[in-house]
Amino acid sequence: MKKHILSILGSFALLCMAGCGGNEADDLVVFPNNTGGLNVAAGMSTEQVIPVITRSADFSGVSADDFYIKILNDKGEVAKEFASLTAMRNEGLPVILPTGDYTAFASSFKPDGVKVSKNPYFEVEGGGHPFVIEEKRITQVTLKCAYKSLGVELDLSEQFQKLLETESENYDYTVNVSNGDASYEFSKDEMKPAYFLKGCEELVVRVTMTMGGDKYPERVWRITNNGNAPKTGEYYIIRLDAGDQPETVSLRSALME
Repeated sequence: MKKHILSILGSFALLCMAGCGGNEADDLVVFPNNTGGLNVAAGMSTEQVIPVITRSADFSGVSADDFYIKILNDKGEVAKEFASLTAMRNEGLPVILPTGDYTAFASSFKPDGVKVSKNPYFEVEGGGHPFVIEEKRITQVTLKCAYKSLGVELDLSEQFQKLLETESENYDYTVNVSNGDASYEFSKDEMKPAYFLKGCEELVVRVTMTMGGDKYPERVWRITNNGNAPKTGEYYIIRLDAGDQPETVSLRSALME
């Protein structure tokens, strides 16, 4: 049964370790008038173990401590911004904010202008978490970040891999994958998975092969999820096979199962 990667991986949690008034922390912090605090610590969910799913798609190294943090005011303006949760801690907690309504945003890296990355993208569920800062109180917030990218991994058949190793001067390839907004090219020297930050109507895969010393024209494949548009939260494995004749080149894909 096919599963979206979100259900396999579970979620990363950013857990705010603070009270909501009337606790010892409130008594220890001296707040200026008309301000309150946000005191954030991080932790990984211990309820689910993140498995090594394939050789490449292992997200166990992703740490909530490295996540980008942004606090928006009620006008959508950036009130506070931190390169990482660690940087937020290093500046000193609690974070002092004027009283009012806010939205907290967190992601595995700052997404501004990024269309495709070699790193998986995780983002707070719902696109942000609203909270309220009350005067002279520390507010408790819990943010859950989930997988929000469209992953693509290239897998070579054993037959083709052997030809590349034993006759490297006669066999080569490039595989260009596009979601219509950005593209990523796999090659002998670049086999890391690609993570697109937007879904698409179809993934367009362009393959150029050199076999037996001869370079053959580009071939194009168009990939969907059984007729459905690929979207963020999914992870595709593209398998490339090639023998010693051009007609034996084949490409197939599947959602990670």
